[in-house]
Amino acid sequence: MKNIKIFPKDWLQLHPYKQSTPIDSYYTGIANRIYEIMEKTELINSFTDDETKQICIRMAAYFEDVISGMGAWRTFILTHKKLYGKYLPFYTPDDYYYDDEVNLEDIRFLLWHYTQQYHGYRKGTFVSPDNPANESTGLLIYELLSKEWTVAPENPYMSRLFAPETRYDKQEDYERLLQWFHYESYLLPESGRELSDFAHERWEEESNLNQQQLNNLLINCHGIMAYTSRTSLLGFTSPQWLAMILPADHPDHEKFQNTADESVATLPDDMQEENRQQYETFRKAAEDRLLLYFDKAEDARTFITETSGLIPADRFNMPADWKGKKLAIYATPQDGAQILTRDVELIKDENNPFYDPKRAAKQALSFFIVKHCSVPMLEQLMEKGMLADAQTKSLKSEERGKAIIQDNWRFLTRYFIREEA
Repeated sequence: MKNIKIFPKDWLQLHPYKQSTPIDSYYTGIANRIYEIMEKTELINSFTDDETKQICIRMAAYFEDVISGMGAWRTFILTHKKLYGKYLPFYTPDDYYYDDEVNLEDIRFLLWHYTQQYHGYRKGTFVSPDNPANESTGLLIYELLSKEWTVAPENPYMSRLFAPETRYDKQEDYERLLQWFHYESYLLPESGRELSDFAHERWEEESNLNQQQLNNLLINCHGIMAYTSRTSLLGFTSPQWLAMILPADHPDHEKFQNTADESVATLPDDMQEENRQQYETFRKAAEDRLLLYFDKAEDARTFITETSGLIPADRFNMPADWKGKKLAIYATPQDGAQILTRDVELIKDENNPFYDPKRAAKQALSFFIVKHCSVPMLEQLMEKGMLADAQTKSLKSEERGKAIIQDNWRFLTRYFIREEA
């Protein structure tokens, strides 16, 4: 290696132990060789120094996971296949894809994932899975890991992490595993940033807090978010992931599954019934149209309070930001009546007087990146071809750019909006 950029102490930051071994030195060396590849392909130019190091360490940790049989990556690809009939979004594996070995498609997806979480987040943009620099870098990383496949050592600590002999019957042991997985495992680079962002928002809301109070707030948020935050990978919480990774015959699996079930909030029965009734009321007033469109806020108010009677006039306060916007009202049995206040012009509906095909071709992707409407409504929009314009850029072809979105919209919804689709 020309210049060592990553050291064992950096590598250990993504591990649930703090004492380095020769095995850790080996994988630190792999991370440094990946760093050299990123320099060679110039992909490094898209990231800060720390982000580059993180990507290299996390790619090496993926390799360690597969070699050691920890099971985190294998659980992800098998779960994706169970949900959507294929191992991965975006990339179609060939006949030589094995779910317990290193694969080129895995590497390309992880590079997309890390690029999206670092570069994409900073720039506020969607990163195309066909990014040429990611493709060339992925090929070189795959060549490196394939050559190392027969000599790479198992990490016994990571191999035992979810093994039957490793028990989590004590709550503190489970919590240590959960905190590591959510904030320090290689799969979830966004968790630390989201904790920091949340704490910063709270600080701005309660600027009268002193440093000690802020520290206490951060500690509390750290624990709560590890339990309840939905992750970018398939929108599952970390307790749900741990329950899926842990073998079903593990003696503590029931404990893991119960915690996973508790980590997901559900609507009370009375709210579910209220939403269903709102849906019925809307459909009757809308004469079975999926959406109703308004260019005047007062007309939308009239429909809500008088035409449909969804909300009594004395209980309805019209939001100030409705004025001057194109609006659409819809309803689903799951979520009741809702107002769509952004990008109404992107919906390809024969009843939509505001539909703008040119703008839709450029921006309809936004429906899967930022929450515009409920996921049940998003599903209906897709079924009826009302977001058929959604696409991204691909150097391969315009058809490929559309397929990236149209064929993977459910994954994208889970990834960005963090809701199951």
